[in-house]
Amino acid sequence: MSNQFRIGLYMAAATTALAVSAPAFAQETTAPEQGGVGDIVVTAQKRAQNLQDVPISVTAFDDTAIKEAGFTNSLSIGDQVPNLEIKTFGGVPNIFIRGVGNNDFNASSIGPISIYRDDVVVASTGSQIFSLFDLERIEVVRGPQGTLFGKNTTGGAIQFFSKLPDDIFEGNARVGYGRFDLFEAEAAASLPLAEGLSVRVAGIVRRRDGEKTNLFNGEDVINVDEAAARAIIRWQPSSDTDIRLSVGGGRDRSDYLENKPVGTINGADLFGYTDPFPDKANLLNFNGPSRNYSDNVFVNLSVAQDFGDFSFRSLTGYDKSEVDNRVDVDGGPLRIDEIVFLTDAEQVTQEFQLSYDRGPLNAIVGLYYFQEDLDADSDADLLGELTFAQGALPLITRATRKNKAYAIYGQASYAVIPTLRLTLGGRYTIDKVRATHRADLIEGYFDADIPNGTPVPLVPFASLKDTFKSFSWRVSADLDVTDDILAYASIDRGFKAGGFNIGIITSVAERTQVDPEYLTSYEIGLKTTLFDRRLRLNLSAFYYDYTDLQVLSVNRQAGSAVPTLGLDNAADATIKGIEVEATAVPTDWLDLGLNMGILDATYKNYLSGAIDPVTGDPRDFSGNRMPGAPKFTASTFAQVTIPVGDFETRWRVEYNYTGKKYYNNAEDELISSGKGYGLLNLRFAFANPDQGWELAAWAKNVTGKAYIVDATDTSGFGFVPRYYGERATYGAELSFRF
Repeated sequence: MSNQFRIGLYMAAATTALAVSAPAFAQETTAPEQGGVGDIVVTAQKRAQNLQDVPISVTAFDDTAIKEAGFTNSLSIGDQVPNLEIKTFGGVPNIFIRGVGNNDFNASSIGPISIYRDDVVVASTGSQIFSLFDLERIEVVRGPQGTLFGKNTTGGAIQFFSKLPDDIFEGNARVGYGRFDLFEAEAAASLPLAEGLSVRVAGIVRRRDGEKTNLFNGEDVINVDEAAARAIIRWQPSSDTDIRLSVGGGRDRSDYLENKPVGTINGADLFGYTDPFPDKANLLNFNGPSRNYSDNVFVNLSVAQDFGDFSFRSLTGYDKSEVDNRVDVDGGPLRIDEIVFLTDAEQVTQEFQLSYDRGPLNAIVGLYYFQEDLDADSDADLLGELTFAQGALPLITRATRKNKAYAIYGQASYAVIPTLRLTLGGRYTIDKVRATHRADLIEGYFDADIPNGTPVPLVPFASLKDTFKSFSWRVSADLDVTDDILAYASIDRGFKAGGFNIGIITSVAERTQVDPEYLTSYEIGLKTTLFDRRLRLNLSAFYYDYTDLQVLSVNRQAGSAVPTLGLDNAADATIKGIEVEATAVPTDWLDLGLNMGILDATYKNYLSGAIDPVTGDPRDFSGNRMPGAPKFTASTFAQVTIPVGDFETRWRVEYNYTGKKYYNNAEDELISSGKGYGLLNLRFAFANPDQGWELAAWAKNVTGKAYIVDATDTSGFGFVPRYYGERATYGAELSFRF
């Protein structure tokens, strides 16, 4: 057994033992109504249920947990969820759940993890990174969700739910200041407008100077500049009708997360540059653009009507995003390998649901429609100012994609006996994909003093189209072993639609078409609430049979000096693992938590297009660990609450650990996190609950750990860019309710 596995088991045993033993002294005098873990209501099955009654692996955060964890944006939750890994490159989020994810940096990529905002899918990569504020809860649903969720949920779904308007005037506000001149301001308020009609408005601003220094010009880099707002109008003319209109958007003018390169040719990169401070993650040395700009607007309309035992719901969504990312890929002082990613995406969704709930039967049927229009352009100045080849590789890529998806689905749960329920569901989906693509070399494109030359079609224009059809399904059974213990077993089949490789490529051979990928999941689990509600302990174990994986890989052909990017149905894989989630309240003043994931995700057979430089044969990646799949992840916290007169103090310590992970298919040590890393976070709050105000101080990455969050496989060009996480940060904030 590896050290990571031992550490995980020790942590689980210690936390559970403490949680189990402590309540024994208090449970006779403390009733469940007076303490213990609270219920969390989730909608992972498209209906409101207690988290402990849902036979699916779900991690949920209520508004208090979101606040205590200090989540800032949609990608910041990864450290708190077992077997969830999130990174970005080129402004594209790469999300992995249980090793299933997307390792493609092109904005035209489509991941197998779906993100939902108030039940509406957010498909465009340009819209998936957004500020978190005024949320009711977050749900992370693990495993294929092939029946009730649309768009490519082979690996799972992440859902964000906004707070809804109340019929009374109330609100809250928060202002904070921290290291690197961090400034945050957030406010929200509910306003009653008329009988049954109310509105809630909310917004946030977050700015911070760069937490790293660029030695090339002496400036701070990786600045943060974000703002977002949202308004929800809710009309309830009767107890059976609920109509909600949400309008919102966000603006991001932050820097791009730049890198520290590692040379692969005699200790330097291809152009003779060596990092003068390789051991100082906060010192960069690049000469190039660094921006991660985006604008997003969305409009959602939800109409719900109850008819006795039936409920009808219509969900309409519109989303538009524009992204302008400018990246210095090599991270060096020469103006080379600079890429501009320009993305414009627009989507429309419509879903109709009809549900029935009476007696032993709960059922839902639905229709789903999705339409997306994407323009993805990239301007790559590959050789830049190199005197021997200036302007030789100005690669200009223009791509579009029009995607339409149609689906009909249904799922029913039936209580065979009061304690045993069987569930059967299915979904039939049709995806129609149309794309155009071209890549030209245009002399003088990046030189304002030279007129552009005639485009040379390196990859000639092509119009591509195809239709993909698939049936996904779910079979499960769940049993109430006792009133506080639920056991379940399930088999799920999910799929991700096929498509085309229309990113940055240099040959027609790279413009490949991929077929759908499929995943069959086998899972068993326990959900328990024990010891007079002092312990909530959920366990799950799973096995995945993953076929026809769509894999993006960097290939190096024999006799070729330029690596190629291949997107192919290149591999099958097997994934298996265990997850533990425990929350304990041994006494009314102590809260403990543990989330832990153990994962074994490997390619079963994968003969790549890359050539072994020694043997000249294709490289065999079979048996390699999949990208974004550390063997062990864990997050723990302990929080002590101490009353001081009319006030309350809360002391929280949090430790998040991520095991070693690779960022490419070849298990290259240079293109990995290097080793596992742990981050220590602290928070102290002084509050008056009756008056509704709180003054808090916090610190993240207290020990100043330098850790690698991403690395790009550009070794064929003579360097590997490695991206480091945030340095130690700290601050204080004041929040209050009104």
